[in-house]
Amino acid sequence: MMEFKRPEHQIIAEALGLMDRHFLTANQCWFGGGTAIVMKFGEYRRSLDVDFLCADSDGYRELRTSAAERGVRAFFPEPVEAVRDFQIDQYGLRTIVRLKGQTIKFEVIREGRIKLRGHFDDDLNVSALVPADMFAEKLLANADRCQDRAIAYRDAIDLGVLVGIYKEIPSDAVGKAKAAYGVDIERKVAWVVNRLRDKEELRHAAEVLQMDPNAAVEAISALRNEGIRIWPDTGLELSSPSQ
Repeated sequence: MMEFKRPEHQIIAEALGLMDRHFLTANQCWFGGGTAIVMKFGEYRRSLDVDFLCADSDGYRELRTSAAERGVRAFFPEPVEAVRDFQIDQYGLRTIVRLKGQTIKFEVIREGRIKLRGHFDDDLNVSALVPADMFAEKLLANADRCQDRAIAYRDAIDLGVLVGIYKEIPSDAVGKAKAAYGVDIERKVAWVVNRLRDKEELRHAAEVLQMDPNAAVEAISALRNEGIRIWPDTGLELSSPSQ
């Protein structure tokens, strides 16, 4: 298991370590989203939401039933405590929990767009998405919300960090994302990369996300270069962020 620098991430890691890995794996419920990427790859930004994803219908039925019957104890033992009851619907299970005074938004998302694969991640000490599916989920998230400035372009930055680690976006991740959303995947990558040529906009995003501005520049540059490689005719600008 990794050691974490940010106190809030230390508490999240402690909560994750209390979860029942066998229950999660049996129901194909995988830690994913921004916090998983942030914690696995150097805590380059602050991220406090704990998102799991389940694409298996039988697994989601079991997760939903357990949440309805047992509440937060279906996922966390003491000393994790529930701040509110689960909100349960066809899209997922949502609640807020508390550990050592820190509140954590916890969600199990019912993924209906793509199939998912996971494994037990020794770094995170919990069942988590495989890297290719982290890429796929971030491509989908970026397409959904990159134009919402309040999100601070976090999905594009996370994608860029992943590219920096793995050197390219896996072809199966691109294939999965495009099977769900078509050409909007590449259009939204181009949109956000071109938008963040504005250095002030990228600096603002880094400030919101509590990350080093230089790390944000590196991430978007990596995503830009990879986008140009995969989609050379999508209109991605070649230059670095403007002054």
